[in-house]
Amino acid sequence: MIGQKDLEARKIAAKSARHKPQLDSPVDNLKEAMRKSGVERAVILPIDSGLNQEMPLSLREKTDWHANEVREDDSLITFVGLDPRRGEEGLVELERAVKEKGCRGLKLYPPNGFYPDDEKFYDYYKLCVDLNIPIVIHQGFTSRFKHVKYARPVFVDQVAADFPNLRIVLAHVGTPWEQEALMIAAKNPNVSVDVAGWQIFASRVPSKLYRMIAEAKFANVFPNRMMWGSDFPLFEHAMPLKEWVQFFSTLRLPQEIVDLGYEQVTDNEIDAVMWKNAARLFFGE
Repeated sequence: MIGQKDLEARKIAAKSARHKPQLDSPVDNLKEAMRKSGVERAVILPIDSGLNQEMPLSLREKTDWHANEVREDDSLITFVGLDPRRGEEGLVELERAVKEKGCRGLKLYPPNGFYPDDEKFYDYYKLCVDLNIPIVIHQGFTSRFKHVKYARPVFVDQVAADFPNLRIVLAHVGTPWEQEALMIAAKNPNVSVDVAGWQIFASRVPSKLYRMIAEAKFANVFPNRMMWGSDFPLFEHAMPLKEWVQFFSTLRLPQEIVDLGYEQVTDNEIDAVMWKNAARLFFGE
């Protein structure tokens, strides 16, 4: 369920990149793409934009919508998307979503207008620890009507330090602040990163992705605190899911990067990023 302002933002982004906009994300399309690509499991990450625009569903209805989508499919799980500025209402919904609807984590989207290290939101982090669920925080580039200043990885550092038992994932390796994201993850052992959206670079400037992987391994973030992801279907225009799976599952650093002193990646390390880390963090395996 996408609000009109977000739909307009998708149209603007698609026009700029000269491709057809993705104006809907039905779960059946995801399942078909997974089947074709050999992806066995996926995580749905809803966004709560209800404080920024009129939405077609209420907060509770949105939670139920996504929970019902995955209820009878063992290959899919969903998080609950919440804006922590909702205060007590959001805390009640977070607990209901996890305990009654089976949601497996919390998704925060700071570009909607908040810094995640605001101590007014600490009750959310405490509750996530109590519920033993991870939290995925959008980082970096965002859409037209949202604000990127809130999405710098540095604004997660205090949260990670103050809640050492809170499992945090910095989405998109914080691009364009990937070095900052890797630094935050390197100093905080409870922080991981995901590479969703990096198929943009894989398709156009793969050297940028290779260098990021090399730096992540140097910082001991790759392989055990990095996860593959897609942000399906938003980057299908750049590299379809099947190609993105193939690209990353066979990834090796170019010799010129190894010659600089970076270590080559291994099959076991790629397996950890492709599925083992997510199986542990998201699926409890």
